[in-house]
Amino acid sequence: MTKLSEGAIESLSNGTGGNDAVLQLVNIRKIDGGNGPARFRVMMSDGRHTLSSFMLSTQLNCLAEENRLAPNCICVLKRHVTNILKDGRRVVIILEIDVIKPAEEVAGKIGDPTAYTEGHTKGPQSAPNPESRPPLHPQNRNEVNRGFSRDFGKKPPSAIPSTPGGSAKVVPIASLNPYQSKWTIRARVTNKSTIRTWSNSRGDGKLFSMEIVDESGEIRVTGFNQEVDKFYSLIEVGKVYYISKCSLKIANKQYTSVKNDYEMTLNGESSVIPCEDSSDVPMVQCDFISIGDLENRDKDAVVDVIGVCKSVEEVTRLTTKTNREVSKRTLNLMDMSGKVVTVTLWGEEAEKFDGSGQPIVAIKGAKLSDFGGRSLSASFSSTLMINPDIPEAYKLRGWYDKEGHAMDGQSLTELKGGSGGGNTNWKALSDVKTEHLGHGDKADYYTCIATIVYLRKENCLYQACPSQDCNKKVVDQQNGMFRCEKCDKEFPNFKYRLILSANIADHGDNQWVTCFQESAEAILGQNAAYLGQLKDSNETAFDEIFQQANFNTFVFRNRVKLETYNDESRIKATVMDVKSVDHKDYSKRLIMNIRKLAAQ
Repeated sequence: MTKLSEGAIESLSNGTGGNDAVLQLVNIRKIDGGNGPARFRVMMSDGRHTLSSFMLSTQLNCLAEENRLAPNCICVLKRHVTNILKDGRRVVIILEIDVIKPAEEVAGKIGDPTAYTEGHTKGPQSAPNPESRPPLHPQNRNEVNRGFSRDFGKKPPSAIPSTPGGSAKVVPIASLNPYQSKWTIRARVTNKSTIRTWSNSRGDGKLFSMEIVDESGEIRVTGFNQEVDKFYSLIEVGKVYYISKCSLKIANKQYTSVKNDYEMTLNGESSVIPCEDSSDVPMVQCDFISIGDLENRDKDAVVDVIGVCKSVEEVTRLTTKTNREVSKRTLNLMDMSGKVVTVTLWGEEAEKFDGSGQPIVAIKGAKLSDFGGRSLSASFSSTLMINPDIPEAYKLRGWYDKEGHAMDGQSLTELKGGSGGGNTNWKALSDVKTEHLGHGDKADYYTCIATIVYLRKENCLYQACPSQDCNKKVVDQQNGMFRCEKCDKEFPNFKYRLILSANIADHGDNQWVTCFQESAEAILGQNAAYLGQLKDSNETAFDEIFQQANFNTFVFRNRVKLETYNDESRIKATVMDVKSVDHKDYSKRLIMNIRKLAAQ
């Protein structure tokens, strides 16, 4: 029979320890979280006493929902924090727990435990002490549950440090929930976005976001307007801060990869104070996957990767939707799987990145695309680390210096249909028809040099959802708000996006193609936001942009696929990428083709 840790309940109730205690789960009950995630209240026994004031952190809810935590199972309590409610009762929040013997392998309750009452080794449940209350009747449970939820967050003075200039005690990120207000966390900033702005009929605004981590977990924090002015310059990535009096709400998992059910918003009462003693606060938490495994992940998945930077391209610039220039740089990462993936960096990260010496690059929260096979993008919410001080980096450096440097690596970023570079995918527009490209089961890709002969400016702009990664058309509610059906939300603003139909031609044929946001902006030489303003305010200038874009020649990378509409089949051509003609490279290719023809 498994031996329980007698005396552990008394230690846990007094807030004096109890990690790695072996306990038996006596009972577990689900508490409705209202708008938030459910909570699970647990009764534990050490064979001598029972205590019902245990609560699972929401990150462990899956253990209860999958019935791995069930009555009679034997557990090891690995990590916990003890919070104090307003009436003096303690609640033990379980941060990490292992089941060492499932319920079905245990005959029943071990020993003859009695309910623990502080100051008494045994005592009736109805004792007047506030720690020992009578069993809850169903009609009284909701009130107590609200009390539990509302007051999580205070730790006993013996277990936690005080914060500078305040009476609130430091609590772990994992114990935060929207029903508590008096708390302080001590956490390290692992990522900070640039300041983003918006402008609409209701006015202008700005925001920034950051990600913070402590030993219990991580959470995303956002600041708007005045809080941007107040906190943005104060906060440095890598530093540790005491943070208190922020608002909490349910996290929208569509826009963040941070592993927390909640997200935090800075407000007028919020406090952010630098912490000098930060050695025990962990750095960024990563869950790295192999580059070779990217082929098995879904499009738009957010992943953590680490690899050697085999090569890097020069910085290029493009104009964003908000009419400002942003820098872009691509690099190739390889890991021990022998696979290589292209990663795109943006903004300051692209500007300051130094690929000399083939550094180890770790990225937390990179977005996976299926464009060109598999490729990654490090967005504003990603964290980029160069030669990080972590075991994975040292292992990778040793492997690369010993044997990896001699490998070419197999690139995942190669276009389907044989268009992964080289000369095999160069086509004249007439070849698309004569070779029946796009008529197979899969789409075909090709590259051509062609000239814009006509641009259809009608309906080329639409009002899209302002949320990151959502480009669905919004519906004007006629009250200053715009509704996105996909997100099921209303917004006070929108972003303009382009869908441009163009007719391109070369020496032998022409073809209608569809150009989406980036390729359309490259052809027109302006961003969608500026075009939207011109269309509403200066139609003559709007028309002039389209006139000037005509008869310009580009290198197009196109996707073609036979599609059927109303029983009529036709080839749909989409521009995947558009670049200016490199005449030196183009001339080399023409000379090579002439030599091939002359040799026949």
